[in-house]
Amino acid sequence: MERRIRIKAVAAAAVLILGMLSTARATIVELDLFSLGCPTEYDFNSPYWTSDFDLGVEFVGIDSVYMDWSGEITGGLGEYDSHPGEPFPLDVAVKAYLDMPIDAGTSVWGGGDTYPAPEIFDCQSDFELFGLGTWSDLLDGRATIWLYHESLIIIDGSYVVYGSIILDRANLVVEGVIPEPSTLCLLVLGGLWITCKSRRNRFN
Repeated sequence: MERRIRIKAVAAAAVLILGMLSTARATIVELDLFSLGCPTEYDFNSPYWTSDFDLGVEFVGIDSVYMDWSGEITGGLGEYDSHPGEPFPLDVAVKAYLDMPIDAGTSVWGGGDTYPAPEIFDCQSDFELFGLGTWSDLLDGRATIWLYHESLIIIDGSYVVYGSIILDRANLVVEGVIPEPSTLCLLVLGGLWITCKSRRNRFN
């Protein structure tokens, strides 16, 4: 009898999940990082900027996560120890990182080819997952984001001038699937009804 009840409960859960997926809709959630206090300027001396966020929605599945950002990157100058006084231009980057519990990052590099003039960028940069993190960790719409400046490592050399970044736009974008609110309520009520019915059968 207990095995039959267990099988019914598993079947009911599967029906609920399938029902949720079949009544879900695709959506794009965009978070303006400036609204969280994100700075517009970054250089070698800038502290890492970080903020927790809540997108205000829960996802059934996530298709892509990316930064939609624009601005300008001014490259840096480096020189080798063996050739002092002969600086050469280098790319620098603005980087975005997601954690808690996700582990993902993306970046935009530039400025070296146009030095001393800044290089303009306007792009969408996909986040790359690292380690054991998966996008299922972001289904609740909550995480922590970091933005910071990064320079290339010069082996047997050093920087003469560090580059900088100015952001005109910095939006975190999540494209995913969310359940329809009205249908979700019906599914939850149905789940509660099945649970109560199973409990009644167990004690009868």
